[in-house]
Amino acid sequence: MLQNKHIPRTVFRSSEEQRRGVLQGIVDSDGYIESGTNRVEVCFTSERLARDTTELIRTLGLYPRLSVGDATLKGRVVGSRYRIVFTAYRTDRVSRLPRKADRLGPQGKAVPYSRVRTITAITPVPPVPVTHVRVSDSGGTYLAGDGLVPVLDDC
Repeated sequence: MLQNKHIPRTVFRSSEEQRRGVLQGIVDSDGYIESGTNRVEVCFTSERLARDTTELIRTLGLYPRLSVGDATLKGRVVGSRYRIVFTAYRTDRVSRLPRKADRLGPQGKAVPYSRVRTITAITPVPPVPVTHVRVSDSGGTYLAGDGLVPVLDDC
């Protein structure tokens, strides 16, 4: 993994506990949790590791936002910095270190914006042949697309 930091593809489809453990390691080593806000931030200089971490966070039902900016050292730009920010609560267990985990509070009654998907536009498209997806989950829910959007299979 030296010179090629990334999260192996097999991790994204592993058990929830394994995925959560990988995220905990990332947050504990490279992350910051802002006390009182439930805001978690992780920064990298590797684009691939940042994109992999964003996907990993999504697999746990969280809503990360990835931004790119300048990485500076002593006031001099030395490359790109990839910053991931997301909201987490105590029950999300994103850190094993007590000094970090204790900064997270409980989830309130209101659903925060970071946990909601918002429709911003609907654009009609011509119909195309598709393959129906059927899942064995009793609730009929599965995740679709790069953003892992929850979809209810109501067929």
